[in-house]
Amino acid sequence: MLSTGVKSIDELLGGGFAEGLLTQIYGGFASGKTTLAMQTGLLSGKKIAYVDTEGGFSPERLRQMAEKRGLDPEEALQRFILFTPSDFKEQRRVIGSLKRVVDRSFSLVVVDSITAHYRAEEQRRNLTNELAKQLQVLLWIARKNEVPVIVINQVHFDSRAERTKPVAEHTLGYRCKDILRLDKLSTPGMRVALLERHRFRPEGLMAYFRITERGIEDANE
Repeated sequence: MLSTGVKSIDELLGGGFAEGLLTQIYGGFASGKTTLAMQTGLLSGKKIAYVDTEGGFSPERLRQMAEKRGLDPEEALQRFILFTPSDFKEQRRVIGSLKRVVDRSFSLVVVDSITAHYRAEEQRRNLTNELAKQLQVLLWIARKNEVPVIVINQVHFDSRAERTKPVAEHTLGYRCKDILRLDKLSTPGMRVALLERHRFRPEGLMAYFRITERGIEDANE
């Protein structure tokens, strides 16, 4: 298990992010998805393959989190191997290339987000099968290297269900064994993590947390 650095979220996940499988984190804007993924990689002490499709990865934020935790910010930055595909076709190439890049010296693989380019191009052509293939490659990487893979997902409003849902819900849900939803609360800085699916933990469990200069911390710290 790979710790998030947040006791309540680790407990929610049964110890942290599990090696050898895909964990989906989804939620609305500024709910803490990227910060949680970055913090998990930061605290791992090993290399992280980070696929940033939305420009959400901030070296300045990573430096701040490292400094506030007494870590060397430059050493932390060097451990993050960053990929920035500009469209869905390039995303496919990048994820395919990870099969040659990622080995057991890596502690984590993150795709942030897996559906940004998919969502932008899905209107023009059916990309569901291609998205499924990318997820299958990520699952192969996770299993071969015994490494956790986090796939961050966006949300959309489903007018029929009258609620927000993850993008490409069925495609990602089929391959992601653990699913964590993050939501903003009315109290400034406060968030909640909801366990929507897990291999052995009860669904519906929640953990409250705060976003601070250190990254993500338990609500009661």
